[in-house]
Amino acid sequence: MRMYWGKSTSEFRVVSYPQTASMPPRQILEATEGFSTISACQAAVTNYASLVALRVLLGCFEGMFSGVPLYLSFFYPRDKVGFRQGIFLSGSALANVYGGVLGHAILGVRGSVAPWRCLFLIEGLPVWIVAILAWFYLPDVLLSAKFLTDREKEVAWQCVGRGQTVDSQGAGGVSWAEWRSAFLDWRSYVPGLMYFSCNVCFGSLPLFIPTIISEMGTFNHQESNGLSAPPYALCFVTILACAFASDRAKLRGPFVAAAAIVSTVGYCLLGVSEGVAARYAGVFLSVQIFVSISILLPWVSSVQHTESKRAGGWAIFATLGQFGPLVGTNIFPKDQGPYYHKGAWISCGFTSLVVLLSITYSLLLRWENKRLDRVMIEDAGVGVGMEGDDHPRGFRYVV
Repeated sequence: MRMYWGKSTSEFRVVSYPQTASMPPRQILEATEGFSTISACQAAVTNYASLVALRVLLGCFEGMFSGVPLYLSFFYPRDKVGFRQGIFLSGSALANVYGGVLGHAILGVRGSVAPWRCLFLIEGLPVWIVAILAWFYLPDVLLSAKFLTDREKEVAWQCVGRGQTVDSQGAGGVSWAEWRSAFLDWRSYVPGLMYFSCNVCFGSLPLFIPTIISEMGTFNHQESNGLSAPPYALCFVTILACAFASDRAKLRGPFVAAAAIVSTVGYCLLGVSEGVAARYAGVFLSVQIFVSISILLPWVSSVQHTESKRAGGWAIFATLGQFGPLVGTNIFPKDQGPYYHKGAWISCGFTSLVVLLSITYSLLLRWENKRLDRVMIEDAGVGVGMEGDDHPRGFRYVV
């Protein structure tokens, strides 16, 4: 039971999500430095209470830099931001590859410092160094980017503004009226439900895959850490490929649904099979739910047409989504081993829900686009600048 609380406490980052909508990049970097410091400090814990306290702080700091995908949406047009956000999320899959290989290597080393303490230090300190370097590079807004010429800034701003409203100077801050209006828009909640469902799996897979592999009966704990890396290596490549294809096709929903279907098949294999090969294949397929999340990020970023309303929608999306890991970290209890069929079927249910919601959401947005087309035709020649619901002329939802 203590192990599950130790894992769950890091998911209390949900309390930090609402304010990330208005946090400037410098504060996000400060939170990143805090996250890396707390992560490294876990190497010094001597009792369970101190571990829980650090995990709670870790979750809070992690929540505070969750606005990175939202930040990226201010710098790229809607049909190009998907690949950039895909690069960001692919880091999670790559980190699991790195973590699996690193865990396999460190567990084989015998020294004066316990391997798990070394692992926390190696995972925490490099992040702190990168955050310091990023401090001198990341701009607050597009037009403050020091690495762009004035002409490049103007072209980039015009490009980002296609089909949406942007604040060229970033001087106006957050319009709280627009921010609150996102809470009255049903379109803000469906992606959050999909994110919650994805995160039930996203929050459990990195923690429990080594356990699932080790309890297949063929591999020891060290080998299981190493064997957890290849599924995430495939996932890393798939995320980048699907994010690129999604931008080119200007579609989100079909990619979210397709990846969730693949993951559903993987969980079905884990739920019904007991053979090593079939279960390991199920692991390869089940981790593809990460791909759905990588496409959800640009999808929710393109639903709202103003920066402030987008920030409000992102707060809803991230807050709802983060309840998922609170469930996911507790669906593979030790007494369900060695096959963990119950946890697999629970995850299968949530991936199936992602399929249903993504298809339904795409169809509803397509219907909304047709309605906006009709309004544009009716207003042709009248000089009306907005198309219903205060949408700027030319705005259409990405389906």
